[in-house]
Amino acid sequence: MSTPRTHLSLEERVYAASKAAFSAVIKAHPDQNFYAFGLFTDDSLQFLHAVANTEEALTETVRRYKKEVDPQFGCTSTHAGMRWAYGDWGFFPEIADEHFIEINDIVRANFDLPSEQFAAAVEPMWLAVLTGLKRLEQEHFFGEGHTRSKITLLVVGDLPPEFVESWVRELNPSDVVERYVSWDADAPDSPGGSQQ
Repeated sequence: MSTPRTHLSLEERVYAASKAAFSAVIKAHPDQNFYAFGLFTDDSLQFLHAVANTEEALTETVRRYKKEVDPQFGCTSTHAGMRWAYGDWGFFPEIADEHFIEINDIVRANFDLPSEQFAAAVEPMWLAVLTGLKRLEQEHFFGEGHTRSKITLLVVGDLPPEFVESWVRELNPSDVVERYVSWDADAPDSPGGSQQ
């Protein structure tokens, strides 16, 4: 069973792994405008991977859908509708995953425990993961002011929307939170491109 010491270790590892992964993807794509950084998991926390997306990757995804998917299914893909469709993000299902090997060993070991032990340990582990990611925000890894306002930190995956929203509220400045919770996925694209 996990102990408080393990949870502290998990927090430290999530902080270090997220910082390394996000630093690597930013360095590898200096010409792109990132708008989302997150951790991909599920409601049992049986895996954890860093993910991200950029305005440029979003535009390319929408272009591809308009060409290949929309004609087949009679739909209209937009930037607003696909902005939070993490499965189509440019940096998904993981980035720099070598940094998350030990983390995934920890969460998988917990998932494999008998149900009572799993249930007792998973909530503190969620908190450790959240706190580890939150440390990046506290040290202004994603910038400050206008620069920070362009970026949303979140958790993505097969998760209840209210759970995702609670993490957005914990991890982001109020203006970013308001933009996320009031996002209109049905908004049409402007003539020049995306909804901002």
